[in-house]
Amino acid sequence: MLKTLFGDLGPRAAAGDGYAPTEVAFAATAVLEEGVPAALPRESDPNVVDVFVAGSPAQSIREHFTTSRADLGSAPSMITLLDPSRLWAPAVVKALSDATGQPVEKLPLRERTTLRTLAVIERTAVPRRAAGPLKVYHADVRAAGLEHDEIVNALAERSQMTAVIVGALQPHALDALLRSLLMATQQPDWHCPWLVFLLPPNSGALRHRILCQAWPAPVRATALAEPLNGTSAVWNTVLSAWEACANAPTFSARQTNVLDESSVTKALFGLVRTEGVIACGVVDLGSGELLAHDSRRSLTVDLAARARRLSAARRVFSTAGAPAHDCEEMLITQGGRIEMLRAAGPAPQRLGLMLMLDRRLANVPLVRFKALQAEKQLH
Repeated sequence: MLKTLFGDLGPRAAAGDGYAPTEVAFAATAVLEEGVPAALPRESDPNVVDVFVAGSPAQSIREHFTTSRADLGSAPSMITLLDPSRLWAPAVVKALSDATGQPVEKLPLRERTTLRTLAVIERTAVPRRAAGPLKVYHADVRAAGLEHDEIVNALAERSQMTAVIVGALQPHALDALLRSLLMATQQPDWHCPWLVFLLPPNSGALRHRILCQAWPAPVRATALAEPLNGTSAVWNTVLSAWEACANAPTFSARQTNVLDESSVTKALFGLVRTEGVIACGVVDLGSGELLAHDSRRSLTVDLAARARRLSAARRVFSTAGAPAHDCEEMLITQGGRIEMLRAAGPAPQRLGLMLMLDRRLANVPLVRFKALQAEKQLH
């Protein structure tokens, strides 16, 4: 079977028999009445499949994904790389193909009447030991204007994560990109839960600007400032973001009464990426309940139990002190780990940040600074 970007092709016909039409479920590809296949594998390269569209290519992609990826929870894992500068994404897909031995599958979308190439969608699969393959998509869109944005957004809206490689975009190009994404995420067709922006180093103002956009509540936007000095660095950043998104913060049933989910997600996502931080969470200091948490990797410890224990110890310590005394930070060292509980926010519904640190790697003053930044995002 020949795998295409959007489905499976049947066995190729024998020599002299021509090609049988393939089952690429593009609703707007009504060209079979004249005997022209909707999708045609190239004889010179079986991993390239030309698809001829008679209608809107974006709507064709959207209608196909509505069927094949209706439930993102059970759909195959998919990352879309959005690279307006076209500098990194093609090289990342090619490098992944070379490293894994998986082919790069290309799907040129062609306008039926003129044979003009509207876009070339590339995909490869990254095998994983503990899960199914991770599909990585990239669209090299040749169309301009609104049609360009629609094709890109139609591919991104059914991904589990969209990685936006900002790089060194000019201000006007960045403004157009943010407007397009903000409009797309507000449409009913958008289902991608994570938008991760890859920024150059020392771009704090740009990061703040991106995160302050009016993203809809179901969309979790975050920005990572990392040196983009090679395809491996770009992919490692994307993969780190994917792992963090896959282990996204979980919330207790009562969190909606206390926390803003989007703010907590952003706060914990940035905090858990600090060197030496193994896990972190938001705690109700009154009851000791762990309201939300995030971790760098799977843990065998019970964070909720540790949160209750730390909160109880804090209450005992505060009660033993002066009437006006309130413990702002508690630090407990156990072997190679440090457990930290910091008060954040005003009473009566006072919250706290709980952190589990690797004693060998953690820079405690830096962790405190990052925790202060996280506390500001919570309020």
